[in-house]
Amino acid sequence: MLESRISAGAEPRQTTLPAWARSPKVSYSVVPMSSEVIILLDFLCLFLAASLSTVLYAHWSVSLHLASGAGRDAAQVSLVSMVLAPFILYDKRFGAVASRGPVPILIRSYAMRFTMFAGVVLALGLFSQALHAAPRGWLFTWFIASLASTALTRVLVARYLRRLQRRGKLTEVIAVVGTGAVADRLVHALLQTRPGTIDLLGIFDDESGQKADGTIKPTGNLAQLIELGKTRKIDWIVLALPPTAEQRLRSAVQRLKALSAPIGLCPQHVGLGLPYQGIDFVADSVPVSLLADRPIKRWDAVVKAAEDSLPRWIMTLGGLSLAAAKTLASRLMPLIPVPVPRPRSSLTYQFDDCDVEGFAKIAAGFGRERFGYAVTPNADHMIRLHEDSSFRALYAAATYILLDSRFLAKVLRLTKGVRLPVCTGSDLTAKLFSDVIAPDDPLILIGGSQAQACRLRQRYGLRRLEHLNPPMRLIDDPVAVEACLRFIEFHSPFRFCLLAVGAPQQEAIAQQLQARGVALGLALCIGASINFLTGDERRAPRWMQRCGIEWSFRLLQAPRRMGRRYLVRGPRIFGLLANSRVMLRPPRPPRPPQVSIIDRSIPPPARPAGATRTVRAET
Repeated sequence: MLESRISAGAEPRQTTLPAWARSPKVSYSVVPMSSEVIILLDFLCLFLAASLSTVLYAHWSVSLHLASGAGRDAAQVSLVSMVLAPFILYDKRFGAVASRGPVPILIRSYAMRFTMFAGVVLALGLFSQALHAAPRGWLFTWFIASLASTALTRVLVARYLRRLQRRGKLTEVIAVVGTGAVADRLVHALLQTRPGTIDLLGIFDDESGQKADGTIKPTGNLAQLIELGKTRKIDWIVLALPPTAEQRLRSAVQRLKALSAPIGLCPQHVGLGLPYQGIDFVADSVPVSLLADRPIKRWDAVVKAAEDSLPRWIMTLGGLSLAAAKTLASRLMPLIPVPVPRPRSSLTYQFDDCDVEGFAKIAAGFGRERFGYAVTPNADHMIRLHEDSSFRALYAAATYILLDSRFLAKVLRLTKGVRLPVCTGSDLTAKLFSDVIAPDDPLILIGGSQAQACRLRQRYGLRRLEHLNPPMRLIDDPVAVEACLRFIEFHSPFRFCLLAVGAPQQEAIAQQLQARGVALGLALCIGASINFLTGDERRAPRWMQRCGIEWSFRLLQAPRRMGRRYLVRGPRIFGLLANSRVMLRPPRPPRPPQVSIIDRSIPPPARPAGATRTVRAET
């Protein structure tokens, strides 16, 4: 009959269990942990009891017209009691008794401890004269509320443990080594003490070759137990061997130390010369001599040292926090989709060796006999280059690639040791208008408002500025794109064509102009530079520009518009730079002049819906 109640590890039986029994087991460590949880609950209960008593007493004092300062020292009494409660009300064996013991034992133990707690608090209060000013009504209410709340928490925890036990979730896995009369008595004691919470892994023979007089046959040997322990958690290994067989004990303990489980000798150690660490209890009832404890690893040693030096309630609070975080993570992890890792690709970023002064000289001598376009990449553009192959094609066809970010220049200098010149689009545009562009130079501005175009004409005396403001989402409208291209080609050749419609639209327009081979002049992808030049947006102070933190100023100016770009998308650049190369492009030889035939008799196409055009000022 006993053999049918042993779950043999070597040959497990196939049985049909009810639904509640097939649910995951709860580790038996919940039982001792419940005693530690009571410490924290007592602290909270006393705090709530003090708060409730203070509120009730304040209400009574107003109703009965009592002195308002009568309970001034109540907070001091409450604080002292909350500090004392974890030490006096703590019962180490609460979890074990609550899970299997009779209820009167719990009631008797709790009543004795609370009486001791009340006596200590009253004695300290009278000795320190802290209770002389405390109202008797408040004190009585606080004791009653503390008694009720702490008792209620114990009842709830005990009911929870009993519920786990009834549902078969609270188990302690025990393996017995040795056969014979001692093993028989041990199995009888374990199964009779806690039949609902004992998971008897089996009886394993130590391969001594000696026949024992036991009635229970072994289910395996030590080698099978060690293999089984590698895949299944074992709470206890109990040696049911004669205490005088020291050589067998030494050999068994040496082999079983490979498992992370405490090893005990049952039932006694009289006349045994083998050293032991003291008495422990298997299933909280059967005494054993502890021959080998669980191996202490590095972090376990730290935790053990903390347990020996810190108050128990601090360790309990930390353990509960870690357990709650682990439980929450285990429940949330299945809900989080696991992204498929992308293969890392190495990308080479190329830039031209030009700063603002250097490129201003190049732009001044570019002329109107050929076409070229310049792009000014910043951090967002470099992220787009990594994501979008079509955007990389636009940059590969560009005549000039100018680094637009002082922040990136500093990052590249620190991480890769590369010194790159910076030519920001805003500084370049201002430099061209102030030092290069003459009043009679033919210019084209794509983007920006009519008011901005008028301010540019008035500020710099421009007489041949043509302006077209295409509709939003230009790149998604083929009709609008064609109208924009024909507008630029109709007013070609030009000295500069300023494309201010944002990336990647402005780069796509410039590349199509190059592919069509009609327009002549230098096109500049300048983004929002016109807004700074006309005063519609403020630039960061010079010191912020020099430090490379101009992005933070723009973020503060428009947090809603720039928040996702700088705080969510922007940090990706650090990971991309780590797997990429950065280099300066070799100087390109100037292209030969193009031959462009434009029929001036054909007017530019009609403006698409939403586009505006300003006519150049006549002298």
